Amino acid sequence: MTESTVAITEFGFNQLNAKRIEICCDSKNVRSQKIPRKLGFCLEATLKNDIRSNSGELRDRLIFAKVRGD
Repeated sequence: MTESTVAITEFGFNQLNAKRIEICCDSKNVRSQKIPRKLGFCLEATLKNDIRSNSGELRDRLIFAKVRGD
């Protein structure tokens, strides 16, 4: 998963001329949090009770971002 995230990030910055790329994940999904942290994305926000799990439980969403040049 890390390799594909690197490829998508490079494509976004180099081909699409994106200025910012975000990765969002459930705060309880620790494995998903490791990918943006490993790639130098910064945790910018925690959105409280923003998403629902399959069981209907409200969960927090984490937003990681990388800005061109970081």
